[in-house]
Amino acid sequence: MSDFRPPMHTSVGAGHPHIRHNANQDSGNQDVFPESVFNYVTERWGPRYLLIHPSGSFVYVCHWDLDRISAYAIDRNTGALRPLPGSPFSTETQPRAITITPDGRFLYTANWGSGTVSGYAIDPLTGILNPLSRSPYSVGHRPRNLRLDPTGRFGYVSNRDSQTISSFTVDQKTGNLIPTDQGVAATGQLPRSTVIVYTGCFACAAHQGTNTISAYSIDPVTKTLSAVSGSPFAVGEDPRSLTVDPACRFVYSADRRSGTITVLAIDRAAGTLREVPGSPFLSGKRPFAMLLHPGGKFGYVGNAASNNISAFLIHHDTGYLSPVPGSPFFAGSYPMWPTFDPSGRFLYVNSYDSNEVHGFSIDMKTGTLQPVPNSPFRAGSHAMVGTYPGEPLIDPSGTFLYLVNRKSDSVSAYRINPVSGTLSPVQDSPFPPSGRLTLKYRWKVLKMAAKAIARGGVHSATT
Repeated sequence: MSDFRPPMHTSVGAGHPHIRHNANQDSGNQDVFPESVFNYVTERWGPRYLLIHPSGSFVYVCHWDLDRISAYAIDRNTGALRPLPGSPFSTETQPRAITITPDGRFLYTANWGSGTVSGYAIDPLTGILNPLSRSPYSVGHRPRNLRLDPTGRFGYVSNRDSQTISSFTVDQKTGNLIPTDQGVAATGQLPRSTVIVYTGCFACAAHQGTNTISAYSIDPVTKTLSAVSGSPFAVGEDPRSLTVDPACRFVYSADRRSGTITVLAIDRAAGTLREVPGSPFLSGKRPFAMLLHPGGKFGYVGNAASNNISAFLIHHDTGYLSPVPGSPFFAGSYPMWPTFDPSGRFLYVNSYDSNEVHGFSIDMKTGTLQPVPNSPFRAGSHAMVGTYPGEPLIDPSGTFLYLVNRKSDSVSAYRINPVSGTLSPVQDSPFPPSGRLTLKYRWKVLKMAAKAIARGGVHSATT
């Protein structure tokens, strides 16, 4: 299993089918990266409430208020979800996000309420989770997420209230987490997002409380963090997420309160950051994250409070961002997290408040977005058990799209038309949390039904 990598199904540009070519019209330069690099940078395998196993065979959902993980097998023909034996699997208090190692062997949750990380071994045939021998692992107070390096050999946890970053290595045989050195690095106020530069040499953390980014060098042996010269570096107000491009040239900070994207150039020798000319660049209100298109030329940002997506042309040499023609693009009420299909031809985004998924085709030359036929798509049947849809995620084959409905803890599933990009609901979608439906869950659904009926929006209900 040690050589397992996420399946490669598509490519952009000519050449090896497992390679993406990042051609840029500005300079004529071309960067060539394995497709797994783009999977990593665009968070396809990063921490989320819902995550698809790299094999494309299983779906895992952490339930914040139920303290458990629902695990499902994916029917490769229909996209339907079937609960795995033993599911749901218990976690510590308030699991916030799921992370899976790139080889698909281990799964971890950062538990917000208990200040721990839970770890599990994944059965490669059945997908069943088995707690690791030393799990849970103590970290700081209010851990937000757990971010692994691209090889899955080490990682970091951002602890918001204790204002620290816990660091560890991953035992490649057992999956147990081993604290490095003292296991904790001091950081700025309210650390929210920690990212590891793809080369594994540097890491960055965004701080909501001080409007800064801390930059660290990573010890090549111990993996401990040391602040680089000049750190922390100023960005816009309320930085919520960070994105690093695959070539490790630039860091993009989505600044929620100032409605901007701050772009900083990375000194690849020293790890220091320098804001590029023209930065910060205006986005919409409350930008959520800057996601890089698999082709490398474009970046897309969900602007939650202005109900649209900003699309930018990324200038290869300077990092300068230029709006693409027609930007921004309407995307429902409170769009948050755009997701690309593996081919890079389609973009989908959850509309959190309007209970929809908006789909777009992408002009590969200009980056312009055009709604796919029949978009938007409802997140749940009768808008009853599919409310407050979270970030969508697409299986490695590009055939099915899944998202977790955070209000109801159900999972909506769709089949993607490979020609038009239109979404069709999978039969029996949305799928409820696996295992016995607790009284707590039933009560949530009944309250949702009562509110919907009061609005006159529901004709039937299924619990």
